[in-house]
Amino acid sequence: MAGSTGVNLKSIFIFCALFYECFSITFGPGKTYQYKYETIVNFNEAVSYGKTVGFQLSTEFEIGEIFRAGETQLLKVQVTTASISSFSRPEVKGELVKLIKYPIYFEYTDGVIGRVYTSEVESIFCANVKKGLLSLFQLQETEGQRDEIDVAGECSAYYAVYGGRITKTKQNCQNVEIAGEYENVNKMFGVSPDNSFVTHYDTADGIIKSATGSSRHSIVINARPQLSAAVAAIQRLHYVSDAAGAAAISANNIKEALDLIYKGEAKKYREMLLPSGPEVQECTENCEKPVSILQNVKEDLTSEKLSKIVSGKAYLKLLRAFRNSGKASIEEVLTHKDSYNIVKQLIDVAAATQTPAAHEALMQLITFTDESAIDYPERFILASAYTTHPGEYLLKGMLELMKKKVPNESLRESIALGMGAVVNSFCKPYGNCLEYSTIAEYVNYVETEMKSCEEEECKLLYVRSMGNAGLAKFLPSLLNQALNSKSSTVSLTAIQGLRRMKISDFKDQVNQVLKSIFHQNKRNYDSSVRIAALEILLQNGISTGGLRNIVLSAMYDQTEFEVSTYLIKRMKDLSESDPKFRSSLAVVLSDPMVNNYNLFAQKGKSSAFTGYLAETSNANCTYGLYQENTKSGVMKKSAMVVNVLNKQATQPLLTFGIYADGIEALVGDAAEGEESTEATAGLSLTMMDVLLRPVEFFRGMSGLMTAVWNAPSEPVSALQGNLLLQDYSHKIHLSNGLIVDASVLGVASIDLSGKISISLWYKNSHSVITNSGALVVEGSLQIDSEELKSGIRFSTESEAFIDFQTDVDFAEMPVKMCLQMKRPPISSRNSVEKFEKSRYFKKRLTVRKKRTSSTPPVSYFINEKNSFMCTAMDPDQ
Repeated sequence: MAGSTGVNLKSIFIFCALFYECFSITFGPGKTYQYKYETIVNFNEAVSYGKTVGFQLSTEFEIGEIFRAGETQLLKVQVTTASISSFSRPEVKGELVKLIKYPIYFEYTDGVIGRVYTSEVESIFCANVKKGLLSLFQLQETEGQRDEIDVAGECSAYYAVYGGRITKTKQNCQNVEIAGEYENVNKMFGVSPDNSFVTHYDTADGIIKSATGSSRHSIVINARPQLSAAVAAIQRLHYVSDAAGAAAISANNIKEALDLIYKGEAKKYREMLLPSGPEVQECTENCEKPVSILQNVKEDLTSEKLSKIVSGKAYLKLLRAFRNSGKASIEEVLTHKDSYNIVKQLIDVAAATQTPAAHEALMQLITFTDESAIDYPERFILASAYTTHPGEYLLKGMLELMKKKVPNESLRESIALGMGAVVNSFCKPYGNCLEYSTIAEYVNYVETEMKSCEEEECKLLYVRSMGNAGLAKFLPSLLNQALNSKSSTVSLTAIQGLRRMKISDFKDQVNQVLKSIFHQNKRNYDSSVRIAALEILLQNGISTGGLRNIVLSAMYDQTEFEVSTYLIKRMKDLSESDPKFRSSLAVVLSDPMVNNYNLFAQKGKSSAFTGYLAETSNANCTYGLYQENTKSGVMKKSAMVVNVLNKQATQPLLTFGIYADGIEALVGDAAEGEESTEATAGLSLTMMDVLLRPVEFFRGMSGLMTAVWNAPSEPVSALQGNLLLQDYSHKIHLSNGLIVDASVLGVASIDLSGKISISLWYKNSHSVITNSGALVVEGSLQIDSEELKSGIRFSTESEAFIDFQTDVDFAEMPVKMCLQMKRPPISSRNSVEKFEKSRYFKKRLTVRKKRTSSTPPVSYFINEKNSFMCTAMDPDQ
C-alpha cells in the first residue's frame, strides 16, 4: 500500500508539473513569434444609442527575447505593418507608417511587465499604442486577485483559470498622473463615471494563442442623466507563427544590453513605466488667445444678457481659455479697453478658473481698501463662494482678508460668508480637514473673535460664517448661541447654521437643545426661533414620544397660536413627502385624545405648503412656501424654498426669505407690550446652500419713509452673476493605450431683480420679484491626441424665470395680502455631436442630433386661504 501511494503521489506531481508548464507564458531564446493585433475605439451616448463613431487600428508585429538576466527577459516588439480605418466608414483608410519605425523593448518576469524602453524620438502616441499591445502579455496563470501596474494605471486584477482559458477582470484602476483632474464634490452637480475591463485568453504550448479584451467607460450627468457619453475599446490578438530569431545579446545586465542595442544611434533610449502617458500637444484647432475670444463674446457678457443662454455660453468659452492661460494673458483680458463694461462678468470667469495664475491676476485688479468701491470685491467673493475645487492659495488669501477687517462693513461680512463657503468646498472630499493649517487657523480665529464680540452684528458675522463652513467643529458653538443668546436673530441664525452639518452623527446632542428651545424649558424664545428648531426636529427624525409632545403643545398652548397653526400645517405638509414621518405621525394621531377638533381647529393664518416646480423621470424640483404671521395677522416671515431631488442627493437651490418686525405699530394694530418694537424689514438669500449677505430694506419710521420714496418702480437687479455648477475633468486611460479626455462644464447665469410700488395714500403696495436664469451644460469624451481626433460632445441649454408677486392692502384691519407665483413656458435644447478626424484620412465625419422640448406655463398653488384672499382683493382675476 505504501509503495502504491508513493507511485500515485509521484504521478500526481508529474501531472501538476506538466499542467502548469502548459500555462507558463514564455518566449524561448532564439525564436521570434508573429502576431496580428487590432484595436477599436468607438464613441456613443451612454443612455440613448445613436450612430457610433471611432477608429480601427490593425497591425502585425514580431516579439522575441533578445536578452535574459536570471528570471527577467528583455523582449523586443517590432511592428511590421500598421493601418488605420474609420469605424463607421470602413472604406476610409490610411497607413500608420510611423508606428513601424521604432521597436519597443520591455522587461518581462513571470508574466509581469516591468520597465519599458523606446527611442527618444518615438512619439508618445506611438509609445502608448505599443504599450496597449504589450499589456495583453501581462498575464498570470494562477487564479486569484492581485494588484498590478497596467497601461490603465494601478489596477486590481482578478484571474479566473479554466484549463487553457484565462479570464482577466480589472477594477478600480487609478491614474498614476492625476494633475489637472478634478470634480464637483456636490453630488447633484457631479458626474457618475463607470468603467469595466475584461480580457479572455486562450493559451497552449506556453504561448498566447489569442486574446480578446474590451473596456467601456461612461459618464452620466447626475442632474440630467439623459446627458451622457461612453467610449469602448476592443483589443484582439491572434498568434500567427514562430520562426528562428536573432541571437541573444551578450551583456552583463539589461542596461548594458540596451546600450549595445542603441550603440551608434544619434538618439538613445528612454525608460518608461507601462501606464500610458499624456501627449504634449500644440494647439492646432480653434487656437484663439483669451483676448481674441473677448472680442467675440464681449456683447454676450453684458449685464443685460445675464440670465440668458448666450451669457452662459460666452462664460464657458472664456473659462476654457483662461484655464489654459498664464497670469499675463488673463490680466490682459481683465484690463483691456473692451472689458470696461463687463469687468464683473470677467471676474466671474477668472474666479471659476481656479488656478494660481488667475487668482494672482484678480488680486492685481481688485482692491479691498476703498470703502466706497466694493462692486468688484463683492463679485469676486460671490464667485469664489461657488468654486468647485478651491486651492489652498484661495483659502490663505481669503483668511488674510478676513483678518485685515476691511473698512467697509458690508464687504467684511461678505468676506466672512465667502470664506465659510470656500472652507466647505475645500473640506468635503477630506471629511476631517483640520489637519490643514489654514483650516485650523480659520476655526481658531472665528471662535476666538466670536467670543470677544459684544454687539449683535459682530456675533452674526461669525455665526453666519460658521454656518456656511458646515464644520462639525463648530457644532458646540452654534448650539450654545442658539440656546443661550439673548438676541433672537443670533439664535435663529445659529439654528439655520446647522443646515450643512451631518446632524445624524450628533442627533441626541442636537435634538436635546432644539427640544429645549421649542418647548421653552428654560426661558421664552421668539416664535421664529421656535419654528426654526421645529423644522430641524421634524426633518431629521424625532422619536414618537417626542413628536407626541410637540403635537400636544399645539393643542394646549394657544398663547402663540400662529406657531401652533404653522406646526399643524407643516406636519401635514411633511407627511405627504416623508413616509417615515408619516408613519410616526399616524401612531401619534391614533390616540383620540390627540386627534380631535382642538388640534386641527387652529385660528392662525400661518401656512406651510410644498409643491412641484417640475417633475421628470430622473429628478424632481420642489418649491416650499412657508409663512409665519404675527398675532394680528401681519406677515412676520415668509420663505420660498426650492430643492432638487434625485437618486443621488437632495440639493437646496434657493431659499428666499423676507422678514418683518414691528409692522403692526405702523398700521395701528400692535399687540400689548409690542408698541415700542422698532419696525424693520429685510431679505435673506441662501443660494445653493450658501448664505449670502442679508439685505435690510428699512429700520424705523424714517427708514420706512426713505424706502417708500426710493422704491424702484422699474425692475432693479439685486443679484447677478454667472456661477459654475458642473466642473469635471478626468483622463481615461483605455486598455489599448489611448487616452480619452472627459470634460463637463455647466453654468447658471442668474439675475434676481425686483420692483415695488407703495401708496401711503391708498394704503396698499404691489411688488414683483423675478428670479430669472439660464442653464448651459457642455460635455465631451474625445481622444486626447494630435494623431486621431474622435469623440462625442453633448450639451443642453434652457432659460426661464419665475415671478413672485405680492399685493398688500393695509387700508383696514385685518391686513389683506395676496401672493402669486407664475412661470412662463420653458424651452430646452439638447444636442449631440459625434466626430472622426485624422491626418491619415482625406475626409472627416461629423454627426449631429438636436432635440427641443418645451414645458407649458403654470401658476403655482400656494394655499387655500391665499386663494380666497386673492379672490376677495381682485374678484375679476
